[in-house]
Amino acid sequence: MTLFSHFEDLQDPRIDRTKHYELGSLVFLTIAAVVADCDSYTQIADFAQDRLEWFQGHGHFMDGRTPSHDVLNNLFRRMAPGEFQACFMRWTSAVCGSADGTLVSIDGKTLRRSHDALEGKRPIHLISAWSSLNQVVLAQMMVDGKSNEITAIPELLALLDLKGAIVSIDAMGCQTAIAEKIIEREGNYLLGLKGNQSELLEMVEIRFVHHRPTSSHTEWDKGHGRIESRICDVIALPAPPDGFAHWKGLKSLVRIVSIRQRVGGGEPVEEIRFYISSAQADAKRFSSWVRGHWGIENKVHWMLDVIFDEDGSRIRKGHGDRNLAIVRRIALNICHLYTDDKKTAVRRRKSAARNDAYLDALLGFKTR
Repeated sequence: MTLFSHFEDLQDPRIDRTKHYELGSLVFLTIAAVVADCDSYTQIADFAQDRLEWFQGHGHFMDGRTPSHDVLNNLFRRMAPGEFQACFMRWTSAVCGSADGTLVSIDGKTLRRSHDALEGKRPIHLISAWSSLNQVVLAQMMVDGKSNEITAIPELLALLDLKGAIVSIDAMGCQTAIAEKIIEREGNYLLGLKGNQSELLEMVEIRFVHHRPTSSHTEWDKGHGRIESRICDVIALPAPPDGFAHWKGLKSLVRIVSIRQRVGGGEPVEEIRFYISSAQADAKRFSSWVRGHWGIENKVHWMLDVIFDEDGSRIRKGHGDRNLAIVRRIALNICHLYTDDKKTAVRRRKSAARNDAYLDALLGFKTR
């Protein structure tokens, strides 16, 4: 079963007299073109013309006509993003399988140029779930502003199979309702602590002052002209002590102490972060989970901006911004899933743009 088979039940929003191209062909074109280094409707339309023979080899545009950028724009601004997301999630579920024992990171990102001042439309903000093990975006959801991530995260969690997963969220998600939702979904939470939970943060800090860690682990890194040490300390809680009882399933308190110093000298910089978790594990495992959480920043948000130019995209009419955001995440997943140690994601897209066989390989087709 190919990626595209998961989109066969997608509802066509067009009226009959405007259906000059099959819906499946337009979805196939858009995903293939974005994988192959196209970032706008105009580039996608040009790609269809330039690679017509390749598309016809896959059974599309057999009459020799290819869609204009207006055809693509009209389709994606009208397509229901909820349905498109459901198809996307069916594919990611088939790719990833069970979440048992894996890290699922959740974080938000604003599409900065998706605003439309004339229509009073603010930039859209999306929260995404990222599988660290499989290196894929599992799902995304639009949020009404960054401040409303707290209410949207439980809705995103409800879409995911979290049985046995470790769900990591930064301090914005450190809420009892979110912790309870993760437990309800049979996962374990790992939540960052900052000033938004000042009383809880103070209690955790005091706990580390008066109790010895149950487990400790130290790691060293050298790179980018600096040396960094990270010390992870964990205090296991057989039962939640006073003040922690309303955090459902709480089992562990975690402290990360990072000390960075430039190789050439200078004052060391220390940073201390705290976390709470319903998981039971040693410090080495918690340290790997905390570091793994930042994969959603480095391997999703950064790559979408730098490689796919998401922040520069001016696609914003109707549902176009949300739907093309899903297409970019499909393309990003495809680049991550394909094994090619010699090429970065940037080079994979460039190669797909030039080479039919390489594009076939990325999309999961047998090379011809």
